[in-house]
Amino acid sequence: MINVLRKSILSFITAIAVVLFSLTACAKDSRVNYLTEINGMQPPGKLMRLQDTSVMLDTINSEGKRLLIEKGTRKAGTRVGIHIHKYGGHTCVISGTITDFIQGVEPKQFSAGECYYMPPNIPMSAANLGETDAILIDTFILPIGEPAITILEPGY
Repeated sequence: MINVLRKSILSFITAIAVVLFSLTACAKDSRVNYLTEINGMQPPGKLMRLQDTSVMLDTINSEGKRLLIEKGTRKAGTRVGIHIHKYGGHTCVISGTITDFIQGVEPKQFSAGECYYMPPNIPMSAANLGETDAILIDTFILPIGEPAITILEPGY
């Protein structure tokens, strides 16, 4: 009787271990969308959120879409985590210099007074590789309730 009970307990523990292993494997597979590289390399710069952010405008336009304009500072030597903008957007560099990294495109530098387009659903990052902080204005037009940015890089 004791041997039968031991075998039952051992079978039960084995079944639980198999289930837990399967759940762990599934959890790892669900992270497939995370990215650490653009065009085969990790963009340079320390991961850091935009600093001193402020919302300049957040309203609904005549087409019923959200118009969001934000201002922020990209500190020298930092970058945003690899991300996408589901509906695209625009960034204007007010001061400093930003290097934009977009999947499938050569990195490009933008200086004060220049703007660039962020295409929808394409992995990208932007870095301030200069020695002075850069001030940026981001503009997004998106459906109400949708996020302006989706981060794909772990650790951001």
